[in-house]
Amino acid sequence: MERMCRNIHRSLVPGGEFFVFAQKPDYRFDCPSLDKYGFLCEPTGEEIETGPRVRVTALLDPRPISIVCAVPRREVYEGCLRAAGFSDVKWVPLQVSEAGIHEYGEVFWADLLAHPPLEMLRCRA
Repeated sequence: MERMCRNIHRSLVPGGEFFVFAQKPDYRFDCPSLDKYGFLCEPTGEEIETGPRVRVTALLDPRPISIVCAVPRREVYEGCLRAAGFSDVKWVPLQVSEAGIHEYGEVFWADLLAHPPLEMLRCRA
């Protein structure tokens, strides 16, 4: 991951921003299902060097699609980005747009916002 971060850093102008939209590293899997939002996140029970492995399923019609991925711990993301030369590393909580709240209502988004599965990581080259 550090090598990838170094390559990204080299590709940005000094002061340029880099954003990572990822599974929240400390997401708790014992919360209400995310199926009403069109996907599922389930632990596989495996742990690798950087963090746990997770199965993410997009509930598409006619057939769901699943991928298994690693969810690096916060310190892995932050350490790799800083080692690559990034600064101002900040985690930005998930928010629902005003348009989304207007269309579906606050109650619809309550579980997602109480247990957000995704988070934005922002940093500067």
